[in-house]
Amino acid sequence: MKALVTGGAGFIGMSLVNDLLARNTEVRVLDKTRGNLDALKNPALEIIEAGIEDRQAVQQVVQGIDVIYHLAETFSSDPYENIDIDIRGNVNLLESAVENSVKHFFFASTHRVYGRPRYRPMDEEHPLHPEESRRPMYSISKLTREQFCLTYWRERGLPATIFRWFYSISPDRAMQGRALTTLIDNALKNEPIKVPGRGGGDFFLADDAVLAFRLATLNDRTYGETFNLTSGLYVSWREIAELVCQLAASSSKLESVPAEEWQGDASFSSDATLSFECALDISKAERLMGYKSGYSPQEVMDSLKRSANLLVQSRKKG
Repeated sequence: MKALVTGGAGFIGMSLVNDLLARNTEVRVLDKTRGNLDALKNPALEIIEAGIEDRQAVQQVVQGIDVIYHLAETFSSDPYENIDIDIRGNVNLLESAVENSVKHFFFASTHRVYGRPRYRPMDEEHPLHPEESRRPMYSISKLTREQFCLTYWRERGLPATIFRWFYSISPDRAMQGRALTTLIDNALKNEPIKVPGRGGGDFFLADDAVLAFRLATLNDRTYGETFNLTSGLYVSWREIAELVCQLAASSSKLESVPAEEWQGDASFSSDATLSFECALDISKAERLMGYKSGYSPQEVMDSLKRSANLLVQSRKKG
């Protein structure tokens, strides 16, 4: 099998590339940056430095590919970048996939397409309101790309699978996100921190993401389907704030704000949707592809602590 990983130098991308190479798969990466990919030094790895919005580059890299894992994105809230890079790039990949008879196309989406939870846990049939999410432009773009993928499956016969998850982590890499860095910076200053009384989500280990890709690849039960994925551990933002204060040896006082009153706060995050409880139902993934996290809840929590600590130490250094 020969695989293309877009965004292969990214957080999940690197883990996926490593796994594919370990299973003797030829891997081609399309990314604007090489990141740490050069350290792999594997003759089965080919790195193409270009963007998905470059139609000519995409047409070339898709030639001879069996499976596409599409992870590249801007993570932008700029509507022009959403359209000119993310959506255009998605169409470039889909068109080239059809032209080259690609056997399976994966798209990495987000829980944000659900918007405000109407019920919990949220399954894949939950109403979709991306305009309600913290990053509405980004989320609307994600849902648009999902719909393009499913349309190419229905209209053009391209087997496509969509994954949605909440927050990805790895024990050997620092957690990411502006809210977390704001939280940590205030904890290091020992300043008071306001947190929503409710709100949080199901964290997802990079290794579990790799496992899900492995289970779903060329599995016809996953064609044309959308799956929620988690590692089985729900953590509230209050618990995250307590953990950060512990790791930072902070004397910051945490003030809990009732969820219905939370409008965001500069001490943690201006995000008014932080009070959303993003618990995901993964029974569909369990049923159709045999997915089950490879880690216990305690192991996921330990990974979360290590990842958070890396970010704390990084912020300490400035």
